[in-house]
Amino acid sequence: MHGGVCSQKHVKGISKTTTILIVIIIILVAVAVVEPLLLSQPTAAQTVTVERTITGTVAQTVTIEKTVTEAVKDVVWENIQKRGTIIVGTSPDWPPFEFLDPQTGQLTGFEVELMELIAERLGLKVEWKTMDFATIIVAVEHKDIDLGVSGFSVTPERLEVVQYTLYHTVTESQLIMLKDKAEKLGITRLDKLEQVKDYKLVVGTGSGTTQEAELMDLVKRGVIPTESARSYDDFGVALEDLKLGRIDALYAETPITTWWIMTEETPLVVVFTKPYWPVAFIAHRDSDELVSKINGVLSELIVEGRVAELYKKWTTPQAT
Repeated sequence: MHGGVCSQKHVKGISKTTTILIVIIIILVAVAVVEPLLLSQPTAAQTVTVERTITGTVAQTVTIEKTVTEAVKDVVWENIQKRGTIIVGTSPDWPPFEFLDPQTGQLTGFEVELMELIAERLGLKVEWKTMDFATIIVAVEHKDIDLGVSGFSVTPERLEVVQYTLYHTVTESQLIMLKDKAEKLGITRLDKLEQVKDYKLVVGTGSGTTQEAELMDLVKRGVIPTESARSYDDFGVALEDLKLGRIDALYAETPITTWWIMTEETPLVVVFTKPYWPVAFIAHRDSDELVSKINGVLSELIVEGRVAELYKKWTTPQAT
């Protein structure tokens, strides 16, 4: 009798447990089937919660919670396709990347030709808009222009507000001086930028550039005095002030410094140099499709040797 009672209880226990497990399995299967249907609705963002409670000897609650965010449309690329034109902002004071030809007054340069070539392969025309360098990023953020092409260094700070295409060039930052001025002060080569303080040099640079950020950081940290750094909206004006002796040095980067040394009649020398940033085009952070299209063409041009060919054209004396 004792053994018979135990067996019945054991069977009854197994029966209840088995029933509960079967119910749980059925619910999980149902959830697996229903969830994709619920999540497939074309909403921008949604949270789906599925709850089931099994009452009885064992209580079980199954909860599935998931947020699905629809990919943001690239409105910039859609508008470009409708127009058949890409609006590109640039500051034409950065030879040989972009500048105004002194004879024709037309916009020209390495990045200008490269952008025109990319647009051609995408079946687009380029509408160029000239503006101060410091305003281009803001114009891209506000979608006033589709792309920024103006020798933009790829920096972590800028990546917080815009996205970049593949880079086409890697530069060096350089501090240049009039040869006569450098010789007069006994300057042949500086080991670090901070040494401008030792020679009481007034250094010019471009507003909104990475070079300006470096100089302003030195000023902020008290390494160099405020009067040692002077910003210009136009690098061409800064170069003229250098030649007129209004500033002692100019902080920029290759290949613009190389271009100046190569083309200016007034002898210029490099007194400081260091490895610098890669250079690319900038786009709105939501312009994924536009950037993807440009990257595809740019990759082809790099493999074909066209980018290297253009760079050589604009960084050798034959370009003048």
